[in-house]
Amino acid sequence: MKTICADWSPIGSGDGFRAILSLRETVVLADVAENAVRKDIEDKVLWPVRFEDKPRFRWVDVFLLAAVYRNHLLNRKMRKYALDRLENCVAPTFRKTNSKCFAPMNRLMTIWERPSKFVIGCEVMELDSYVYLDFNRVRSDLTPRVDLYARGLSRIDENENIFGGDAVFKNTRLPVRHIGKLAISGEPIESILEDYPYLDEDDVNFAAIYHSAHPPVGRPRSVRGDKVDKISPG
Repeated sequence: MKTICADWSPIGSGDGFRAILSLRETVVLADVAENAVRKDIEDKVLWPVRFEDKPRFRWVDVFLLAAVYRNHLLNRKMRKYALDRLENCVAPTFRKTNSKCFAPMNRLMTIWERPSKFVIGCEVMELDSYVYLDFNRVRSDLTPRVDLYARGLSRIDENENIFGGDAVFKNTRLPVRHIGKLAISGEPIESILEDYPYLDEDDVNFAAIYHSAHPPVGRPRSVRGDKVDKISPG
């Protein structure tokens, strides 16, 4: 996965972003197999929050899923054990045991803090004899990408009354997925910024992630490592 270094701008009043992510956004940010995560949800290994009968995830779940599902040697029992233990690496306010914070309707809430602040440091975790998980490394690797995506969400409008709900950059009629498609197709960032000078490099990098996390309806979706056979069933 390409590491992107976000130039974080402090988010002010009115520039927050939604508190809960879709399954697709979560697996794209974590860079893990969507089918494997769906299978573990069905098998009760993973317990996302439900909203409108769809699985939703906290921002911290991006870090937790990356830690577990990028390790294709963990069987089902070890994945569940690791996910349960990793909850101790979540800031207390955002743990699943905090029902007030993690109510399904909080998907509609707005937050202003960097998502990486919701994750706290952990000691290297022993999962089994001679099997260890270095979550601090996971946090370090994922922080730039996750914070960049959060900053990007604060700079766009996702409104069903605008372009049929297709996200646009604030105060423009420029669809985010259009910029993302240009970036993914190999258009140099310098060329994109020359055509759209009101954007910055982070906007372009964000748009590329957003495009992958929100594929056009009716077209096949692709996530790196979608094959489940690399995940041990236990």
